[in-house]
Amino acid sequence: MTRISEETIEAVRTKTDIIDLIGEYVQLTKRGKNWFGLCPFHGESTPSFSVSEEKQLFHCFGCGASGNAITFIMDIENRPFTDAVVQLAERTGIEIDVPIGAVAGAKSQNEFKSMLEAHALAANFYSHLLLNTVEGEEALQYLEKRGFTRERIENYGIGWSLHDREALSGLLKRKNFDMKEMERAGLCIMKDDGTGYFDRFRGRIMFPLRDDNGNIVAFSGRILHGSKQEAKYLNSPETPIFEKSKILYNFHNARLNVRKTGKVILFEGFMDTISADRAEVTNSVAVMGTSLSDTHLLKLKRIAKELIICCDGDDAGWEAAKRFAEMAMKKGIEVQIALLPGNMDPDDYITQYGSEAFREKVIGNPHSFLSFIMAYAKRSKNLSYENDVLQYIHEVLEELSLRSSPVERDLYIRQLSSETGISAEALQQQFIKMAGQQSQKTKADLVDTEEQVRPYPIQAAPSRKITGTERAERLLLYHLLNDGALFDRLREDKPDLFVRDDYVAIFVRLAGFYEEHGTPDFHRFAETLEDRELRKIVLEAAMIERDSEHTEEEIDDCISHLEKYRIHLMIQAKMHESKEAEKMNDHTRALELAREIIQLRKSWAAL
Repeated sequence: MTRISEETIEAVRTKTDIIDLIGEYVQLTKRGKNWFGLCPFHGESTPSFSVSEEKQLFHCFGCGASGNAITFIMDIENRPFTDAVVQLAERTGIEIDVPIGAVAGAKSQNEFKSMLEAHALAANFYSHLLLNTVEGEEALQYLEKRGFTRERIENYGIGWSLHDREALSGLLKRKNFDMKEMERAGLCIMKDDGTGYFDRFRGRIMFPLRDDNGNIVAFSGRILHGSKQEAKYLNSPETPIFEKSKILYNFHNARLNVRKTGKVILFEGFMDTISADRAEVTNSVAVMGTSLSDTHLLKLKRIAKELIICCDGDDAGWEAAKRFAEMAMKKGIEVQIALLPGNMDPDDYITQYGSEAFREKVIGNPHSFLSFIMAYAKRSKNLSYENDVLQYIHEVLEELSLRSSPVERDLYIRQLSSETGISAEALQQQFIKMAGQQSQKTKADLVDTEEQVRPYPIQAAPSRKITGTERAERLLLYHLLNDGALFDRLREDKPDLFVRDDYVAIFVRLAGFYEEHGTPDFHRFAETLEDRELRKIVLEAAMIERDSEHTEEEIDDCISHLEKYRIHLMIQAKMHESKEAEKMNDHTRALELAREIIQLRKSWAAL
């Protein structure tokens, strides 16, 4: 197994700021000494995920997840310890001569490693064809005319796939990839006669699609020439490493800039994100296709305070913007909508008006949702006609009754009055009537819902209080993690110290850790534990706030409590055994057990 020196591990941990690291995955807000956000390990709507800058630890009060910078990467990206250290070393500029995946057993922990390797190989192959071959010249010239510099082409890994049906398939076969697995990965297709495979992408400009960690997991290929029947863009199918509902284009690049600005720009397509990058808008992501999922929104909510939606200016774009905004608001995300004039997309606007205008007039001047709704409702209407005016008023007031504050209501009713010529007083009366109807409808819907769920009531699980024994074990573990001499003393005097199996397992592993390392280091000890539950217990104990003035009394109290609890368990067991002996008419054994119980009770009372 590949090993990294303890000095290097300590350097990586010390140089990694846990606030900066977790802030790339979770939107954090400082409250008191600690930072809080939505836990990335379980779904929640109220922040219960705490990060301590002082201790360089995180803890979720909801699901109990705990750890440091290294274990956070291990858990969030499902990486083995060595890979997590290498990843953080690369992030902090520390050189380690160990490639990710070199750790023994990494292949079993990364079931689809060969798929990722094949996509990386394909991307390099396509990039070479575009930039360095005669076959790629026409595609390269097309991109340059569209405003792509060579630097941007290289940064996004854009390439070209040959018209040759077996160019990539042949390369993959020569590199000894399993071709059935390559078909499953979406890179090639089996021939009808079953004699071999041909490339999925042929004669297209290739755009790599990456996951949250920057791994290439799929491609989108744009046709350069072709019939009208042929799709302009061809995307990889869904595979074990590519799910459209989980992937946001450019998320891995945008995450840091989103955290810095507190804002994320959401586009309809990945080409919009590339165009926005040309305009120096670096905090944007895009959905793959036109579907926005709950998973996408949860990712964005964790890293951004505000979502700005920017869709194309055509009818489909307006509909997508409305749909995206409504979905986001249901998740409690603050939403604004950036509008494009006419039927323009971001690239059209940047080409015609320039990058500065796009940044300042479009992205920098978004509409509130209600302002957008007014514009949305007015688009298809001619306010010279009475029916259109009435319909326009109805649609706007309906939205106001659903989600407006008194200030917003006053503002938009005044604007509506100005646009339609209807008095603000009349509009206010109509609003009150509609709001009353909406309130009645909401109550009726609530009654219906209650009737539907009544046969199957869902009761919230009561929060479990920690027992005195559990508290004593946790507190004693805290002291053992921070005091090697105490561990040595208790290990010799009281080898059966802990009661619960998890703590017994941790005690045994801690003994091995002290034998190897000699000095206390709860960070390093936690990192050696492969079992996530054991690691959670260790780090929960390590995060306890204690008063150092009463350490000895505290340790004695914990030991006494655990010894009394162990005796209590022994008494319970012997009482049960005594009852069984009486049932069997074994009076001699029952009498013997009774004496033992008396002695145990005396021992319990003496503690």
